[in-house]
Amino acid sequence: MNITKDVIDDLFPLYATNECSSDTRALVEEYLKCNPQHARQLQRIANTQLSPGPLPTPRLDEARSLREARRRLRRRSWLLGFAIFFSLVPFSYFGSSDNSWWMLRDAPGSALVYGVLGILGWLLYAIEWRRSKSLLAQR
Repeated sequence: MNITKDVIDDLFPLYATNECSSDTRALVEEYLKCNPQHARQLQRIANTQLSPGPLPTPRLDEARSLREARRRLRRRSWLLGFAIFFSLVPFSYFGSSDNSWWMLRDAPGSALVYGVLGILGWLLYAIEWRRSKSLLAQR
């Protein structure tokens, strides 16, 4: 089997930290003896100083994110309920033994108002839903 430069590049971090087996160590050392230019390059990489300490990570305010998610879900739930209710009210029907009343037939003006409110509710719900989707895509 032919040991390539890429194989040695993959094994070198283990070799440099002394986390490989003795056979792997011998294989890397033999390759580096045969290729002194690659050995110098890997030695220069191994001697490079890393920045002190861990990299700073942005602080996530999980409690604030949770409150925001709850608020958005609550608002969407209310808008959905509002939209469903006002969409169905124009189709309401009341009937008794001597009387029947249907909103579309007996009160078309009120049915129109309720229908418009239902459409407005659906539009607001769609806007809130898209806003939530776009926030998820950003994270």
